[in-house]
Amino acid sequence: MYQLKSAEKHLFNVTEDSLKFATYYRIALLNAQNGAYKLALDYFKHTTRYANDSKKSHRLTDIYLGKASVFNQMGQRDSALLYVKKAESFKPRIRKDQEKSINQLRTRIEKHQILSVSPEKDIEIIQIQDRYEVAIAQRKALQLQLYIAYLVIILILLTSGIVIWFRRRIRQQLHAYRRQQEMTEQNIQQLLRRKDATIDEMKVEVDSKINELEQLKQKTPTHNGDTKTSDSIEQTKLGIDALYTILKGGNISQMGKREQQALNAIMPNFDYDLAYILNNPRYAFTPKETFYYIMEHNGMTDEQKADAFCCTSQAIRSIKSRMKKKMEKS
Repeated sequence: MYQLKSAEKHLFNVTEDSLKFATYYRIALLNAQNGAYKLALDYFKHTTRYANDSKKSHRLTDIYLGKASVFNQMGQRDSALLYVKKAESFKPRIRKDQEKSINQLRTRIEKHQILSVSPEKDIEIIQIQDRYEVAIAQRKALQLQLYIAYLVIILILLTSGIVIWFRRRIRQQLHAYRRQQEMTEQNIQQLLRRKDATIDEMKVEVDSKINELEQLKQKTPTHNGDTKTSDSIEQTKLGIDALYTILKGGNISQMGKREQQALNAIMPNFDYDLAYILNNPRYAFTPKETFYYIMEHNGMTDEQKADAFCCTSQAIRSIKSRMKKKMEKS
């Protein structure tokens, strides 16, 4: 037995299946003879892995007969008969001694006969089996702990990698958004400085740039207002939209102080002299007066002004009268 156990330690270097079969099979038989039945069944199970060669029927018959004998010794006669039948299924491809063993084993099973093992040997085998089972349980527990540790490490590394990638991706997107915002602001300023650009061209161009910026904003994760549109861009767009509405005769009845400030900010790029009058603190124009003066400056009739303000001609004359008094006083 000691020699076989020593040989077992070196089986991982052996490539010949027949030698592995013989070693595990002999160890299984010795454990069965000594009463270590559970250990014997484990070794028979190992033996099955190396029974696939030209003598497969002979080897499997030996294994099934060995298992049948062990189950009979353990009092599990149904299992013993099952393995006897499995061994018989290989007839007539088995050896004569195997046929003899089948008949003997079937007789022992039917007569409820078992092979005797000395009491001292029983106690020794039980102790060996207990130590074996404890060692197996400890090994499985350690393997489970090792697998769990590997899994936790993999999850930590995976999570860290995802977090690092996600943060880097966000920084890249925010950087791209800020760069696009700066370019949009520069393009709008260049457009405002063009003397030949009409209000229609400006509105189309600004709306296009703002739309591109908004599309990029939708793709960029928001965090603490990092993707907020620049105040100067919003102010410029508001001013151009207000001027476009005024010059096209649109409804300006709901426009107020915000639109006036935005108009005053962009007006120097269109008409410096007009901007000087609108921004002159001595006049202190109200929003309606500012809008009226732009209309007047661009030759719009009183009827067009009334339609834009959604008011009567009398209200238009009142606005004109107040503006005239302010400018005469100054």
